[in-house]
Amino acid sequence: MQQQQKNRSMKQQGQLSCIFECVMSLFYLVFSVIFLFTDLFLDTVYGTVRLLVGILLGIYGIFRVYRALRKLFSKEA
Repeated sequence: MQQQQKNRSMKQQGQLSCIFECVMSLFYLVFSVIFLFTDLFLDTVYGTVRLLVGILLGIYGIFRVYRALRKLFSKEA
């Protein structure tokens, strides 16, 4: 009985972790698009720094998506 509750709790924690990873990945990708393709935050971050931040956020967002998908599919296999 206790083992079943522990397994259920671990499964729920894994699901929450996966949801959090997906949300954060989207956050990084959205901010990358904002920095690269819009005028939002143009008065505070501009020039080369803006371009670098946008590119780095995009790369990190893609990396987070890759990790989340790899984790998701490795559990199901």
